[in-house]
Amino acid sequence: MYRLDERIVDEIRQRLDIVEVIGEYVPLRRAGREYVALCPFHQERTPSFTVSPAKQMFYCFGCQVGGDVFTFVMKKEGWTFPEAVAELARRAGVPLPERPLSPTQRRLRDRQEQLLRVLRLADAFFRQALRSPGGEAARRHLEERGLPPALWDRYGLGYAPAGWDGLVRALQERGVPPALLVEAGLAQARPGGGYYDRFRHRLMFPISDPRGRVVGFGGRSLDGQEPKYLNSPETPVFNKRRLWYGLDWARPRLRETGTAVVVEGYLDAIAVDRAGVGYAAVASLGTSLSAEQVELLARYVEQVIIAYDADAAGQRATLRGLELFADAGVDVRVAQLPPGRDPDEVVRREGPDALRRLLDAAVPVVEYRFRQIMAEFDTATPRGRAEAASALAPWLARVRHPVERAEYVRRYAVALGLEEGVLWQEVRRSVRIRRRASPWAGGRTGGNNVQAGRHTNRRVPAEGIPAGVVRAERGLLSVSLFHPEWREFVASRLEPGDWVTPAHRLLFELAGQAQASDPGRLLSRLHALAAAARERPADAAGVAPTAREEGKPDAGDESRKDRVAAVTPGDAPVPPPDRRVVEQAIAVLASLMQRPAPGPDEPGGMERILEDYIKTLKRHSLWRIQRRIAQLEASGQAVPVELVARFQLLSAQLKGRAGG
Repeated sequence: MYRLDERIVDEIRQRLDIVEVIGEYVPLRRAGREYVALCPFHQERTPSFTVSPAKQMFYCFGCQVGGDVFTFVMKKEGWTFPEAVAELARRAGVPLPERPLSPTQRRLRDRQEQLLRVLRLADAFFRQALRSPGGEAARRHLEERGLPPALWDRYGLGYAPAGWDGLVRALQERGVPPALLVEAGLAQARPGGGYYDRFRHRLMFPISDPRGRVVGFGGRSLDGQEPKYLNSPETPVFNKRRLWYGLDWARPRLRETGTAVVVEGYLDAIAVDRAGVGYAAVASLGTSLSAEQVELLARYVEQVIIAYDADAAGQRATLRGLELFADAGVDVRVAQLPPGRDPDEVVRREGPDALRRLLDAAVPVVEYRFRQIMAEFDTATPRGRAEAASALAPWLARVRHPVERAEYVRRYAVALGLEEGVLWQEVRRSVRIRRRASPWAGGRTGGNNVQAGRHTNRRVPAEGIPAGVVRAERGLLSVSLFHPEWREFVASRLEPGDWVTPAHRLLFELAGQAQASDPGRLLSRLHALAAAARERPADAAGVAPTAREEGKPDAGDESRKDRVAAVTPGDAPVPPPDRRVVEQAIAVLASLMQRPAPGPDEPGGMERILEDYIKTLKRHSLWRIQRRIAQLEASGQAVPVELVARFQLLSAQLKGRAGG
């Protein structure tokens, strides 16, 4: 468990050359004082990705991704900040100081390490058993599935013997107590005493975490016993809501293509991988997808193709996956498999080319839902058309690009026999509902449509914010960062509520704190805030879950405070912002460093520039208050005195009758 303070992060950054690190991922070409390349985070034909050795920063003018060496490896590898720090510290030769653990944290860490060791031993036992005489049935099943021995090690395939306690006895000989096997999800206690194996006569598939550590298993029945597939139970190291089967060996291709095929079964994931169709697949450990799984996969890819079975259960799971991925802003598509077929069967019966065609022909989420809705409702009747429009509108509302949305509305209005304006009304109503439900509804922040990549952190959203206000906020930020002598001038004339964009406000507040004006230090603080906001139960730095995260009561929040303190540099308290806001702020900071605001050419020019920016924000604040007062009056509600007073003060300030 490491203490990630600002000094350590800065030392790692100073020892590493960002050009050298990024150059291992993309070919860089020198262009004057900087280096350029095709952006690794979005498709482009001409280079807009720039790396500055002097600033030790990168920035893409096409997709607005930017940051330092930590940001780059986090986005490219799908790592958290502590994971990136741990790896780059190893590369830079910087030792990470251990953070003192409480007795509870130490016990949790030691227990997790014990369980991981037991799971490694079990993995080796299953692999050896597959090649033993007793594993003949498993070997025969693999041969029938077209999996030769040469591929068994790549996927870690194994076999759980048919006896009742083969694993228990084997690991007891290695000094592992049976009670620890029960805790690892590998054995069960007999009612009358003793222990027996959880997995018996099953083909075994190891399930690894993103760091490649075996944390659980899935076993397929070989003799018809139910259930057909049996997963490890929940343990301190295994939580199927946070894991994907195959992510460990699929990760290189996921990063390369930016696309993941989501399937139901382990053998389906293997079939896609070995078919050589240009895609990588992961299996969802059952048909019930979770938000945590979506969040994890979105760290690696921009696009997801759901390839579940075409039966009723698969269709329900597909719909659930569509909602989760679409709401997260991932470009989600659906591969429509033949009835009764899964990807493994398609490859075995029709060949890899047939699977490639199905995946290439995957339809966008909106089109898939439209086809389903047309089959569900009788659009020959007025009521059926109304119900179909209501069901389709929320999916149209998820399409962020106005041209795409308009084209879909036009096409589907004709198909439904509706006036285009009627369908637009339903779509706008769905947009309003989604906005009220969540300020981030409608997709991941940034990007220009529903296909925007999560890890690209595209432009700060300015929907509904006048361009002049965005420019004014950027100008005030740039001056505060690169002309710190004017920061107090700006702070004394602005209220926190005058900032419209949360990322801009966060940067301004952090820039005003001690030692935060240096962009490198500011980035370190932003990374730390993002790491704390994720609230992961465990990370690469070895932070163990708190009792609260384990679902148990804890004595106050001391362990959580320790965890946050371990990754929060500096002494100034900062309220934990939304992680997406922090990620936007990192991209904004990189953008400002690429194009800082120039200073004025004449005396007194800076003050006039700043006053113009401040007046722009004040006018927008005044407009927002006016709109709020009008809304209250229109609904018959009383207008708070404080709101009126604020309106009068702003009016006076803008007319020059009061200071501000």
